[in-house]
Amino acid sequence: MQLKGKTVYITGGTGGIGVPLVQLLRDAGAQVSVYNRAQDGDLVENLDFFCAQLKQTPPDILINMAGYNDFNYAEDQDYEAIHRLNLLVPMRLTQAVLPGMKIRNNGQIINIGSMTALIPLPHLTGYASAKAGLKAFSDALRRELGGTNISVTHVVPRAVRTQMNTGTRAEINERTNVHHDHPDDIAARIFEAIVKRKREVRFGWPERFFAFLNAVCPRIIDQGLQKNRKIGEEILAAEKAKTVNTERAAA
Repeated sequence: MQLKGKTVYITGGTGGIGVPLVQLLRDAGAQVSVYNRAQDGDLVENLDFFCAQLKQTPPDILINMAGYNDFNYAEDQDYEAIHRLNLLVPMRLTQAVLPGMKIRNNGQIINIGSMTALIPLPHLTGYASAKAGLKAFSDALRRELGGTNISVTHVVPRAVRTQMNTGTRAEINERTNVHHDHPDDIAARIFEAIVKRKREVRFGWPERFFAFLNAVCPRIIDQGLQKNRKIGEEILAAEKAKTVNTERAAA
């Protein structure tokens, strides 16, 4: 598909994957509008406003990339905040653009998911569940739109060397030998998926095989991830001790 002259709206366009993707889209002649938190304010707090804007002037292509994760014990995660940005925001923005896309009988919706939706990891319960919801939403919507010329693409990256994977998240990845991809490579694959209107793009081997195993025999993955759980608990315990020591020093 030719992108010259196409209008694109992207959230997460100022991040590690978003910046090179936006450049690829603009180089191809697309007119790209980028949500920028520093300029546009909090996306969740101003969601109604952005939805109203998109409903009035729906783009040809919507890219839902904004998100964040929290590596922590289940009881210490802010599930509402995690699910709002990673799941509710893309669902609401999609609702906003659909009427206009249906009138034109043309459009694309690209949802950036995560391999953790297919291989849910310990201490990422909020993020994994939100991204699993996004996977289900993408599949259901694609099937609902089967009689139209509106495509839905679900992109499933593994770990990427971006700001999201720093601190304790970077440590758990390093100690469990998680493979990382470069943001430029992910951006190029997403760009290709847009041009070819692909249904789903999954990254990584053996991650894709483990996702298959998790679907057909989750007990194997349960056992295999016990090492990750133990390492995660060590990292979280060390982080908690560091926080306690800092608070004592400041007292």
